Amino acid sequence: MSQDKVPSSKIERASKFLKTGLKVGGNYLKYYGQKAMFQDVEPEELEKANANDIFDSFAELKGSALKVAQMLSMDTINFSQSFTSVMQKAQYSVPPMSGPLAVQAFTKSIGKSPDKVFDSFNINAHKAASMGQVHIAYKDGKKLAVKIQYPGVGDSVKSDLNMVRTVAHRVIGVSPQEMGPYFDEVEARLLEEADYRLELKNSLEFRSECADMEGIVFPNYYPEYSSERVITMEWIDGLHMKEFLELNPKKEVKTTCARNLWNLYEFQIHKLRKLNADPHPGNFLFREDGTVGVLDFGCTKRLTPDLYEDYFLMAEPALFEDKERAEAVLLKLEILRPTDSTERRAYLMGLFGRLISHIAQPYHDGWFDFNNESFYHEITEIGTEISKLRELRGSKDFLFLNRTYFGLYALFQQLDAQLETVCQYKDFVRKPIPA
Repeated sequence: MSQDKVPSSKIERASKFLKTGLKVGGNYLKYYGQKAMFQDVEPEELEKANANDIFDSFAELKGSALKVAQMLSMDTINFSQSFTSVMQKAQYSVPPMSGPLAVQAFTKSIGKSPDKVFDSFNINAHKAASMGQVHIAYKDGKKLAVKIQYPGVGDSVKSDLNMVRTVAHRVIGVSPQEMGPYFDEVEARLLEEADYRLELKNSLEFRSECADMEGIVFPNYYPEYSSERVITMEWIDGLHMKEFLELNPKKEVKTTCARNLWNLYEFQIHKLRKLNADPHPGNFLFREDGTVGVLDFGCTKRLTPDLYEDYFLMAEPALFEDKERAEAVLLKLEILRPTDSTERRAYLMGLFGRLISHIAQPYHDGWFDFNNESFYHEITEIGTEISKLRELRGSKDFLFLNRTYFGLYALFQQLDAQLETVCQYKDFVRKPIPA
């Protein structure tokens, strides 16, 4: 069902967030009331109720609010499985804005109506996403994908995130101060993604730099039919993850898709030192020959030399054999803090050493089964222990890279992938990192 109006003014959006906050507060009252009456109620029920109320609100608001939901769906460390499983709907279940509203948004941004620009334009959205929706158009016999940003999205990122913070810290149980670095990073990425001119520039750049990669397909782009709020590109055939898996593709096809994605991210991270910062399923098209179409480079991350070296230094087993050196690296990445006691540092080094060991395990093994249930069970246990800290330990860059890897691993898990995972660009000693 389409929306005839997307809340675009700050007042409208703030009102929606306020109602969501009241619902979350009501869920807490109900939960603790049941506990007071000695009723058998699990914390997961509260988390799921909160997640559903937040998702429903974010889906209506779209834009940065819905984008946050997508990011939360990939953060299995700081959020519970019951919470992230609901947020995963943000990857697919997005109601589009109505055709007339889409035409109005296009005309306002381009200066002409779609029928004056294209030979034909389908006013009904083909696919709706968080920041905008895609329409099919034709020009000179070529099939095109026209992505139109929802009204008000680009102007409401900062105010939306301020509202999200007030809801999120109550759900997670972490102070707004602790959540500051996390949301600072989210805000920076969303401001970039709301600028379609920047996305066009990034897309052309990545397309050129990754041109020689096998198995990865990038569309052509049309700057003359694009603007700050509209981006037009060549249509690429393929299916999103959910639709692709529903066709029950052959094992070798899924494996080829996963291998192509692994190679793409290895090249971006270790060679280009920049990457598509949003590896959720909606940004890829999977094809029956195993090739993968990459659609969205609005959200990118450039890795500074220090960030790259420090992050991947943690994956070297020898680091944790040198306590002073390990402490220095973990302090730089803000996992440890100067105010931590000796006992606290020892505990956190052990806890995050386990986390880092799991993130790096595919590199150390050199061949990895991404459908290994024990691997994800251990990650869940570590995430549960970290969430009990009620602190977001780690710099915004550390949190971001973790989310990227876990998002990528989740894709491989859905593809039931067993891959060779030797890093072509950096040597890793293949033995377990000490806890």
